[in-house]
Amino acid sequence: MSYSNFGSDTFAAPLVREAERDGIFTTGIASDKRQRGTAINVNCVGEDPLRGLVVVQVRECIFRPNKFNRVRKDYYLIGRIESGAVFAHAVDSPLSSKAGRAGGAACVDHVLSKIWGCSVRDLRYIIRQGDVALVPVAHIPAGALAVDGATIRESHRVEGPAYCGADGTIYVRRGARVTHTPGEHRPIKAREGAYRVVAGARAMTWGFSRPTID
Repeated sequence: MSYSNFGSDTFAAPLVREAERDGIFTTGIASDKRQRGTAINVNCVGEDPLRGLVVVQVRECIFRPNKFNRVRKDYYLIGRIESGAVFAHAVDSPLSSKAGRAGGAACVDHVLSKIWGCSVRDLRYIIRQGDVALVPVAHIPAGALAVDGATIRESHRVEGPAYCGADGTIYVRRGARVTHTPGEHRPIKAREGAYRVVAGARAMTWGFSRPTID
């Protein structure tokens, strides 16, 4: 295992080791007799022990003699679902922003705000179910049409007071319920006010690592 920037007294390293055991990535170096090969390592970018979340960079370096190294990077938000199983949600690099480069909980907040398309200050009000969440809005857009439920990402069923905006966004009011049909996540309910139903943004990966699927 090739990890860097993980404190020995934190929860992050054991969590990431479990992610590797689950096949999300494989660290280490492999090469042939002609000194051509691949090295993969994992670097901790940010972590929040209180929420049990860590942001990592998975770096692949393809090398060969007399050639420039080819480097590619995937980024993940890693944590646990209700059953205790590890999830790895592919995200865009947080290092292009000051908040992302700050590390720690600030980096985790930045990544979460990008996943849910909201401000950091609104994260505390989100009601999450796996990679789908209810994100508070000031009001449901005028012209949104009432719908008889909706399904998000083929596995999150929305029932109750629901509306579809002109751009296809689903909105709900108090009393609406979201059920995860495979049953891995607990049902959630809309509280006071209005919400938009958001399928968390997923970044593209290079193929040398494998995100989990909700």
